[in-house]
Formats: sequence, C-alpha cells, structure tokens
Amino acid sequence: MTNNKSKSLAIVIILSIFACLLLASSLVFLLGLTELTIANLFAAGLTSSYLMVLFKRRHDGMSREPQIMRIPFILFGILIIPVITTLVISTIYSYEFYLIIISFLIPLTFINVMFFLPVAIYDRFLNKDLVNNRVLTSIPLISVIVPAYNEAENIKRTLHSIIDSDYAAKEIIVVDDGSIDLTYAIASEFMQTYSKKCKITVIRKKNGGKVSAINYGLRFAVGEIVIVIDADSIIQRNTLKETAKEFQRPNVIAVAGKVKVLNPTNFLTRCTALELVLGANLLRPAFSLLGMVMVVPGALGGFTKKSIMQYGSYDRDTIAEDFDITLKLAKRGGKIVGMSATSYTQAPTTLKAFYKQRSRWYRGIFQTLLKHNNAMTNGRYGMLNRVGYPITLLMFIFPPFLDFVLIAFIVLAIVEGLSLTFIL
Repeated sequence: MTNNKSKSLAIVIILSIFACLLLASSLVFLLGLTELTIANLFAAGLTSSYLMVLFKRRHDGMSREPQIMRIPFILFGILIIPVITTLVISTIYSYEFYLIIISFLIPLTFINVMFFLPVAIYDRFLNKDLVNNRVLTSIPLISVIVPAYNEAENIKRTLHSIIDSDYAAKEIIVVDDGSIDLTYAIASEFMQTYSKKCKITVIRKKNGGKVSAINYGLRFAVGEIVIVIDADSIIQRNTLKETAKEFQRPNVIAVAGKVKVLNPTNFLTRCTALELVLGANLLRPAFSLLGMVMVVPGALGGFTKKSIMQYGSYDRDTIAEDFDITLKLAKRGGKIVGMSATSYTQAPTTLKAFYKQRSRWYRGIFQTLLKHNNAMTNGRYGMLNRVGYPITLLMFIFPPFLDFVLIAFIVLAIVEGLSLTFIL
C-alpha cells in the first residue's frame, strides 16, 4: 500500500513538473521573459524540493531537532533570491518596470504548480481512502460553543444542525453576548424543547465581544473536545463525528473544518464561494499534511479542551481571534490539521458589507502576524517557522502590494493614453 502511494505521488510530481515547464514556456513565448523565467524557475524548484523533503519527512513520521534561531530557508527561494536575480537581470537587459513587477509573481505561481498542486491532488485522490476508512474507536464528549450576538434570524438553523448531528455524545453551550434582539429567548426555547435529546446550556452575559463570549463558554464546557461554531453557520450531520475521528490521530491538538458559502445568491457571494473552495482544496491540504494548518476558522474549529485551557484560551489583543489562537497553539507544538467536515456560513451580499468584513480580516491578520513575529526566526517552532508563518506572511502581504502597483500602472497608462496590450 505504501509503495503504491509512493509511486502515485511520484507520478503526480512528474505531472506537476511537466505543467510547470509548460507554464514556463508560455511565459517565455508570450512575454519574452526568458532570463527572468529561468532564474525564478530555479528558485521555485529549489523551494519546492525543500518543501517536498519536509512533506516526505512528516509523512514518514521523521523529525529533527529544530535550531534555536534561524531565518526560514523558504524566504530565500520565494523572495530573496527572486528579487536579487530579477533586479540584476532587469538591469542587464533593461526590462520595463512593469515586467519586473509581473516577474515577482512568478515564484509563487511556480511553487503553487510544483508543490501545492501535486500535494492537493495526492490528498484528494490518493489519501482519500485512508481518511474515509478511519474508524471512531472511542466516543469522547464534545462541547459545542456557539457565541451569538443579535443572531435571532440565524440561530434556529444553527442549533437545529447541531442537534440533528449523528453524534450523540455532545453538549451545546450558547453564549448570548448581550443581544438586544430575541437571540436569548429563541435559544432558551430550544433548551426547553430539546432537553431530552441533547444537553443545551444557554448563558447570557454583558456584551464583550466574540472572544469574551467564547472564553465565558469555556468555563461551562466539560467535553474532552471543544468545537466553536459561529451562530450564523450550519454544520453537516457527520461533522461532529468526523471531528472526533481527527483527534484520534497522534499529537493532533486542533482541527480546521472546511467552510462553504450558505448563500451563493449573487455575483459577490459566488466569488466568495469560489475563493473558499480554492483555498480549501489547493493550499490547505499541503499545510494539513504538514500538520500546520494556519487558521482554524471561527465557522468550524475544534480543539482539545486540555490544550486550549493550558495555554490561556483566547486572547483579546487582536480582532482575528481564530488566527491568533491557531498560532498560539502552533507555537506549543502538536499538529493542527484540516478535515473534510464542512460548515456553511453567510457571506456578505453587498460591497459595503464585504469591504467591512475584509478590512476587519486584514487588520486582524496584520495584528496577529505582528504579535507572533518571533515565529519567523525561532527554530523551536518547527513547521510554523519553516513553512507556515513565512508563506502566510508572503501570501497576505506580497500579492496585495503587487495588485496595488499593477492597478496604479493601468491607471497611469489610461491617463497617458498608452496602449494596454503590454499587460495582456
């Protein structure tokens, strides 16, 4: 079985190399970036090989003692080497500035094709049987915490989805964070109606924010596993069972569920749905197989009660509490993995709401990356130092900067009446 998987993974890698060479040929043919493409292809190939070695070692259960202080090697392959070679080659061959900007995206594109894509294929098709055949050998109690603020329109659906779960050993803790609508009354009605089917605790507290509500709910949680679900989300019938299965794996301290859009009703929400699917199916499998999923989402995240209480539960110094608690736990060791169980959540339906959501996300991400910046240089953090933190930093900061520069060039070209064919 292991030999067959190794052969299958080798085939996937060969196909990814072929796809990468095809992409490189297209760049050379369409843009004439021969020297830049070759230089960046070399850097991306070096980085992808390094990531594959880490993946293989993790897959085989091998590890090594981390260094105390180190700059992640991956930064050299994705950022430092490409920037230096691009600037040198562009100076020698007098490339236009817009080509230099475009070339900075080449390493990330190549690494997606050479590493993330083959690992995603491996996880989707070759690792699928192992996951599906995993048997639940024990039935630990799961405490489901639902923080809610003014969710009268959604909380019925959320609670129904949890109650109707096919996992019996569960308790539901609804924390009403000072709602001014009927959230508390509706949740209390559920507590009375379904008390024989499932233990439901409804708590009301003064408004203090989501983090405060979750931490308050943790005081009442008695389960070995704690799952946090947003009050506007619904879960599948098998979600709790699949979560419990993941915690049977060695050293797993947190699991991240898949998140899909509940309301794909217009162009904006459909784009959000596509974004979530791409993120869940391309990037996360690689991070999961490395035991280093970077965000346990608020819409569906599970933790061992022991780990989350041992390290101080949720902090209130960032507005991206899910990202913060993930990095906080990752620093303490243990695996943070993804799972196939899914939560469906409401996406913003207007540009104003979308902008408000994303502004909050990016502020929170920036706060959290800054708070945990020592993960960049401290080798004691293992995969977080080698892979998770540097890639996340680049993914959230570098592409938006390049997008801004490219938009500025397009506006400048329009203002000056120049042809835009050079960027097509």
